[in-house]
Amino acid sequence: MKETVLQKFNAELGTDIKGLNRIYEFQQCLNKQKNEIEKSLSMASTEATSRVKAVIESVERISIEIQQLEETCAEFRSDIEETMHEDDKSLEMQKIIDTISYLDKSLSYLNFIKYIENISDEIQASLTNGDDETTISLYTDLTNISCQLQSSKCLHLQNYVKETLHFWHNLIKDKLSKEYNDILKTLKWPFCGSNANALHTPMPETLMKFKILTEYLLHLQLPEEPVMPLVTSMLLTDFTPVSLPVSLLVRPLRQRFIYHFTGSKLTNRQDKPEWFFTQIITWIKDHVQWVQKNVQPAANSVGLNHVDMKVEFMRVLVQLAVEKLHSELSIVQYDDALFAHLVDEALGFERELRETLLYPPTQPATIVVLTQAHIFVKWINVEKKYAAEKMDAMLSSNTAWEKLSNSDTDDMKVTECADAFLTLLTTISDRYKHLPQPGHRLQFLELQLELIDDWRVRLIQLLHENYEDPLTSLMPCILNTLHYVATVLEEWGITVHFLQLHFFKKQFEVVETATLEGSDIKNVGEVEGSVFDEAVALLRRLEKELINEISDSVLLDVKAKSRSYRTDKWFAMPSTKEMISLSVTQSGYPMFQELATQLNLLHNRLALPLFYQAWKNLASQFDQFLLEEVVLVNHFNVGGAEQLQYDVLRNLFPLFGLYISKPESYFPLIKEACILLNIMLGSAMLLVEALDNSDETAAKEILADFPQVKLYMEKDLQRVYLPQLAENFLDIQEENP
Repeated sequence: MKETVLQKFNAELGTDIKGLNRIYEFQQCLNKQKNEIEKSLSMASTEATSRVKAVIESVERISIEIQQLEETCAEFRSDIEETMHEDDKSLEMQKIIDTISYLDKSLSYLNFIKYIENISDEIQASLTNGDDETTISLYTDLTNISCQLQSSKCLHLQNYVKETLHFWHNLIKDKLSKEYNDILKTLKWPFCGSNANALHTPMPETLMKFKILTEYLLHLQLPEEPVMPLVTSMLLTDFTPVSLPVSLLVRPLRQRFIYHFTGSKLTNRQDKPEWFFTQIITWIKDHVQWVQKNVQPAANSVGLNHVDMKVEFMRVLVQLAVEKLHSELSIVQYDDALFAHLVDEALGFERELRETLLYPPTQPATIVVLTQAHIFVKWINVEKKYAAEKMDAMLSSNTAWEKLSNSDTDDMKVTECADAFLTLLTTISDRYKHLPQPGHRLQFLELQLELIDDWRVRLIQLLHENYEDPLTSLMPCILNTLHYVATVLEEWGITVHFLQLHFFKKQFEVVETATLEGSDIKNVGEVEGSVFDEAVALLRRLEKELINEISDSVLLDVKAKSRSYRTDKWFAMPSTKEMISLSVTQSGYPMFQELATQLNLLHNRLALPLFYQAWKNLASQFDQFLLEEVVLVNHFNVGGAEQLQYDVLRNLFPLFGLYISKPESYFPLIKEACILLNIMLGSAMLLVEALDNSDETAAKEILADFPQVKLYMEKDLQRVYLPQLAENFLDIQEENP
C-alpha cells in the first residue's frame, strides 16, 4: 500500500520541487473521491438499495436459463443416442443391399457372357448350315456389342468380346474369302492376259452373287480395329487400310506383281522401272471402271456411300508401286543414270495418275518416296548435274545459234540454244510442280535460278572467246537468245505456279529474319514482283550492254566512211538556182551506203524488239555526230545548206523510214540545224540579236518566235549550238546577200 501511495504522489507531483504547491489540489481531489465512495456505500441511501435489488434479479434470471439449457441438452443427448442406434440398423441393411446388387451384377455379367456364348453357338450353327446371311447378321450384332462395351470399365469383358469377335471374324473371313475367290474365278478376274475379253461378258447370276458376297465382306470389316497391312517402310503407313472386298480383288494382281517384279525374273530389271509402273497403270485402266460399276453399288447399299471403292482399288495398286520404288531406290541411288531414270519414271507415273486417271491429290503416291530427306538431296544433286551437262551440250552444239525453222515467233529469231534452255527449265518445273510441300518446290526453284545465272555467265564467257566484229560474230545470236529467254521468264513470273512460289519464298524469308532477330513473325502482306526479277534484271543489263556495243560498232563503221563527207567544201557548193536538180552529195555515198548496209544487217540478224533498240541508239548517236562533226565544224554557203538539208531529208530519213514511220522525230538535232541554216535573212538577224542580247527576258521573248530553237532550249544546248549555227548562217548571207 505504501508503494502504491508513493507512486500516486510521484505521478501527480512529478520531480519538480516547484510543483509541490499542487499538493493542496491533490488533497482536495482525494477528499472528494473519499466522500463519493462513502456516500455510495451508505445503506441508508436509496440509490444503493435499487442497485442491489437489480443484481439479485439478474442472478435469479440467469439461474433459470441455466436450468432450462440443462434440460434441453439432456433431451438432445437422448435423441442422438436413439438416432445412432437406428443408423447401425441402416448400415446393416446397406450391406445386405450391396450384397444383393453385387449378386445381381454378377448374374447380369454371367447372363451377358451366356448371351455372347449363345451368339457364338448360333454363328457356329449358321456356318455349319452354310447360312451366310444369318452368320453376317449375328456377326453384326456381336460387332455392335463390342462397340457398346468400349466405354465400359469391365476390361476383361471387353477383351473377351473382342477376342470372340476376332475369332469369328477370321473364320467367317476365311469362308467368305474362299467363296469370293471362287466367284472371281467365275468372273475371270482379273481381266488381264487370257481373261482380257471377260470384261464384256459377265453372267447376271454371277454378278448378283458377287454383289451379295461383297456386301457380306463389307459387313465383316472390323471398323474399330482395322487389319493393318504388313509394311516394309514407314512410308507405307500413309496408305490407310482398304475394305476386305478390295483387298481380295487386288490379291491376284499383287501375286502377279510379286512374281514378275521381284527376284531374278527377266521382267525385274533396274534399268527398266517403266515396266512395273506401266503394269500398274494398265491394271488400273483395265479394272477401275468395272470396280466402280459393280463394287461401289454394294458399298452404297450397306451405308458406305462415303467410301470410294475406285479410289481404294487404285490406292492398293499404287502402294505396290511405292513399295517397289522404295526398294529400288535403295539400290540404284549410287548410280546416277539409273537413279535419274527411276525418278523420271516415278514422276511420270505420278503425273499420269493425277492428270489422266484422276487419282485424288489427298491420296499418297510415289512423291512420298522421292521427298524423303536423303533421296530428295540426291535428287536435287542429280538434277543439277544433268542440267549442267545439258547446258554444256546445247552451248557446244554446231547448230546452237541457228534460228528455229518452225518457230512461231519469227520476229524474235529464236535460236536452238534459247529453246533448249527453256525446255530444260520447263522440264524441271514439270518434275517438281506436283510436290506437296512448298519447301521442296522452293529448293527446285533455287536450282532453276542458279541454272539461269550459270547460263548467263557461260554466255558471257562465250562472247569473250568469240570477240570480233559484233555483227558478224555470235553476238547477235546470243543477244537474240538473251532477249527471248528474258521475255519468257517475265511471262512465267506472272503464272500461278511461280506467283505461289514467290509468296512462299517471301514467307520463308520473313520467318528466317524473325528467327535470327528473335522477334515476332510479321504478316507478309501484298507481295510484288516475281521470282525471276533478279535473274531477268541481269539478263536485261547484259542485253543492253550488247545492244550498245553493236550500235557503237555500226556507228564506227559509218564514221569510217564519212571522212570525205565531213571535210567536203560546204562553203562553195552551187545553189539550186545553178543546178537542174539536187542529188545526194558525192562524198556522202560511202557513208550512206555503209549506213544502209549496216541497218539491213541489223534488221536481218536481230530480233525485232532488239532491232528497234539498236536503230534508235544508232539514230541518236548519228544525229549527234552529224551536228557536231558536220554542221558545227564547217561553214556553209546557200548551196551547202541546201545540199545538207537535201541529204538529210531525201536520203537519211528514207533510210530509216524503211523500218519506222516518221523517222525525222529521231533526228531532232540535224533536222532543226538544217531548218536554221535555211531560214530567211530577217529571221536570222533577229535570232542573232536575241543571242547577243544581255537581257534574258527579251531574248526569251524573241526566241519564242522561233520554234526551231525550242529543242535546243529544252536540252540546254542553246549556248553551245546556236552561236555556231548563227555564225554559219551569217557566212551564208555574206556570200549571198
